Amino acid sequence: GATSAKFLVTDPHALFRADASVEIGTGHVMRCRTLAEALIERGWSVTLASRDLPGDLSGSIGSSGIEILHLPGDLAIPDEPGWLQAHLPSRHPLLIVDHYQVDDAWLDRSRAWAPIIVAIDDLADRALPVDLVLNQNLGAEVERYRLLVPTAARILVGPRFALLRPEFAAAHDRRRTRSGRIDHILVFMSGADKPDVTRRAAAAAAAVGVQVDVVVGGIYPYLPALRRWAADHPLVEIHVGTSAMASLMERADLAIGAPSSASWERCAVGLPSVLVVLADNQRETGRLLAEHGAALTLGWHTSIDSERIEQAIRRLQKEPDQVRMMSDAAAGVTDGRGTERILAVIGWLVDPSAGESIPS
Repeated sequence: GATSAKFLVTDPHALFRADASVEIGTGHVMRCRTLAEALIERGWSVTLASRDLPGDLSGSIGSSGIEILHLPGDLAIPDEPGWLQAHLPSRHPLLIVDHYQVDDAWLDRSRAWAPIIVAIDDLADRALPVDLVLNQNLGAEVERYRLLVPTAARILVGPRFALLRPEFAAAHDRRRTRSGRIDHILVFMSGADKPDVTRRAAAAAAAVGVQVDVVVGGIYPYLPALRRWAADHPLVEIHVGTSAMASLMERADLAIGAPSSASWERCAVGLPSVLVVLADNQRETGRLLAEHGAALTLGWHTSIDSERIEQAIRRLQKEPDQVRMMSDAAAGVTDGRGTERILAVIGWLVDPSAGESIPS
């Protein structure tokens, strides 16, 4: 109620609920981390409730000032709200949920202790009794959420609201005019990349004979083999769990990646992409980025081999004008300021006297 929301003004605390694993990847936790760090910068305390968080990810998140609440392995998801209430570091946090298995019953039970609830979602496939829902994907529509959220809930959709770190907005502002030449390729498929498309993409980029940066997360399961392979390829550099993604993207002329939430980072920097789809929920983003002219989407990962990726790179190398157009189209998708816009809406939810809720 109003009293507990007022409590947020005097003791601002946010509780995030997200998981990361080789199966589900690191995207949910990483976008939560971006918002969490922005809140910390504004004087909030932040807790991430998660289960089975891989050790190195846990360490890097903890080092950014986020407290980690480890959920017991035997705790059923429907029982989490009660457990969380008993273990909360503060009485009435802002609750931010980024989890496909959290449903309306879970959210209703959390209302007992969470005055304001935010859902970060990609699917629009279930009821979300929240105060604010964010779907940062291309093609996301307000209408798809109308019947899923309460009438008074705020609905934010599209890459204009993509959760990106401040360096991406800065990179967007100083964006270089690209020549369309491809001398430097960035490979980043996902933090986990269970099907190991990273290796196929890295081999394709190396075969073209240009500089290659390969980024993987700390939970990428094939790192020793990738390092052994890279030792024989002097133009290839491996980066594990890097915090320098914005500068790596600025340096690159082309990315090979997945149509995941990293798409919005590439777009902010104006980096053209060759995309391989790793998960069902990426299909639509891949299709729309291609329609938008920002990327070349090759299709589902099981049908894409190294040779197919190499052919796509070589084709683009012969078409510098197309590469330039892809860069401009990408930069038009998002300006990288989504986190600022979301913070403004959260600020308004916490304290409506603070004025207008969405900056331009």
